[in-house]
Amino acid sequence: MKAGMWLTAAVFFLAGQRAQTQEKIAEKVAEKEPDSLADDQKALRDVGVKTDGPSLLEYFRKRTFAEADPVKVKNLIRNLGDEDFQVREKAHLELINLGPSAVAGLKQAENHADSETRRRVADLKSVIEAKADPAVQAAVARLIARIKPAGSPEVILAYLPFAADLTVVDELSTTLGQVAGEGDKVDPLVLKAVEDKHPLRRAAAGQALTALKGSAHLPAARKLLKDSDPTVRLRLSMALVKRREKEALPVLIDSLAVLPREQLWPAEELLGRLAGEKAPAVSLGTSEVDRKACRDAWVRWLETEGSKLDLAKVNFANATLGYTLLVQQRNNGGGQILELDKARKVRWSFDLNTYPVDAQIIGPDRVLVAEYQGGRVSIRDFKGNAKWELGVNGNPIGVQRLPNGNIFVVMQNRLTEYDPKGKEVFTFQGPLMFRARKLPNDEIIFITNAGQLVRMEAKTQKQIKNFGVGNLASLFGNVDIMPNGNILVPQFQNNQVVEFDKDGKQVGNAVSVNFPNSVVRLSNGNLLVGSLNNRAVTEFDRNGRVVWSHQSDGMVFNARRR
Repeated sequence: MKAGMWLTAAVFFLAGQRAQTQEKIAEKVAEKEPDSLADDQKALRDVGVKTDGPSLLEYFRKRTFAEADPVKVKNLIRNLGDEDFQVREKAHLELINLGPSAVAGLKQAENHADSETRRRVADLKSVIEAKADPAVQAAVARLIARIKPAGSPEVILAYLPFAADLTVVDELSTTLGQVAGEGDKVDPLVLKAVEDKHPLRRAAAGQALTALKGSAHLPAARKLLKDSDPTVRLRLSMALVKRREKEALPVLIDSLAVLPREQLWPAEELLGRLAGEKAPAVSLGTSEVDRKACRDAWVRWLETEGSKLDLAKVNFANATLGYTLLVQQRNNGGGQILELDKARKVRWSFDLNTYPVDAQIIGPDRVLVAEYQGGRVSIRDFKGNAKWELGVNGNPIGVQRLPNGNIFVVMQNRLTEYDPKGKEVFTFQGPLMFRARKLPNDEIIFITNAGQLVRMEAKTQKQIKNFGVGNLASLFGNVDIMPNGNILVPQFQNNQVVEFDKDGKQVGNAVSVNFPNSVVRLSNGNLLVGSLNNRAVTEFDRNGRVVWSHQSDGMVFNARRR
C-alpha cells in the first residue's frame, strides 16, 4: 500500500448510525432540489402542490396570516430581555401562542441590541417556523416568476414577512422584480410598498425597482439607502451596486458594522469581487468590535481605490451552472471522475485505474486530474482520453490550475508549480502535508499532518503565519479560501467544518457533518461538503440545513461545484 494510504483505509469503516440518519434526511430534501422548470414542477407535485398560476398564488395566500397587534408584539419582545426571568418566560410563551401572526414582528427584532432578546427571538422563530419547507417555498416563487399569474405582486408582498428564511426572501425578492412590470411601467402596489411599515416589503419593492430596465422609479429605490432599517439599506445598496451605482458603496460598507454576521456573507462576497487582490485582509469576525474593524478597513479601501474602481468592468452575473464534480474510489475498487446536474443525474463520467484523488474543470470538455498511484497529473476530456500528461516524481494528492495557466501540484512532502509546457518553475520541500493551495496574491497555504496551517510567501518561502486548525486525518480532500482570505477547514475527526480568519481565529459557527474531508463555499454562501466515510456530498445553507445531497457508490475524495 502506498505511503499515506493506510490512513484512508483505516478510516473507511468508521461510519455509524449518525451518518445513516443524516443521509436519509439529506436524501429526502435532495429529491426536492430543482434544476429547471420541469424539476420545479415535479418537486411541487411530489408534495401535493399544483403548479398552475392560481394554485401557486393560493399556496402563499394560505400561509399569509393577519399580523398580531404590533404594539402588543413589540411590548412582548421588549419583555424578552427583562431582568425578571418570569417576565421573560411569560412573554416567550405568549409569543408562541400568537404563532405565525407574530412572525412579522419577530423578524423586525432579529437585530435587537440586547443579546438575550436576539437569542429568544431566534428560538421563537425556529419553533413557529418548524413546519416550514424553504425548498418548496423557493420552488413556488421561481414558478411564479416564470408564469407571472395576475395578482403576483400583491401575493408576494403580503407573504414576505412570513417567508421561512433568507433564502426564500431572496427568491421572493427576485420574483417580485420579474413580475413588477416592464421598463418604467410598474405595478402601483410595488411603488407603494417602498413605504410599507415592514422592512422586508420595503427592501423587496426597492430591489424590484432596481431590477427593471427603466430608470424612472430609481429615485424611489435610492431613497431606501437612508432607510431606518439596516437590512433595507444592505439589500438596496447591494442591488444598486450591481446596477453599477458607485454611490451605494459607502452604505454597503457601513452595513458591515451594524448587522449580524450571518446576514453579511453576500455583502462580503460582493466587496471581495469588487476589490480582487486589493481586498483588505480582514474578517467580519465574531463580535461587534470585529465587524467595526472590518467596516473601517473597507472604508480605507474605498478611500484609496474607489476613484479607480470601474463598476462597468465588473462581472456581476452568476455564472454557476449547478454542476457538481466528484472524484471517488468506487466500491468495486476503481477510481472514477464524474459530474452531476442538480437533479443528481450523471452528465459524464470516466474511470481510471491510477487512483485519482483530485480534479478541476478547466474548460469545455477538459478536466485536470491528480493521479495518486500514477505519479502524474493529466488533462483529459470528459470521456477520459488523455490530452496532456506530466510525471511529477511523487504521488500527487491535490492539483490546482492557476490563472496564468500554470499547474500547482500538492504532494505529501513537496509543492511544485509547472508552466503549461511542463517546466518546473517553483518547488518547496516541506513537512508531511495534507492540503495546500496557492492564492492570487502569490501566497501559499498548506496544512500539515499535525493540523498546523502555514501561510508563506511563494517567492521567498518565508512563513507569514502558523496556527492550528485541527487534525484533518484524511489524506485526500480539500480546503477552501474565501475572497477575504478566510479558510474553510473540514475537521474529519471532529465531525465539523470550521472557518478561520487569516490570523487563525475561528469565526462563525461550525457546520456539523460526519467525517468531512472536502469543503467548498458556493456563490450563494452555502457549503458543499464531501464526506469520505459517509460516501456522500451534501450542500448546507447558511443556517446549517441540508438543501441538496448525493449518495455516492464509493469514497468521495473531492467535490466541487461550477
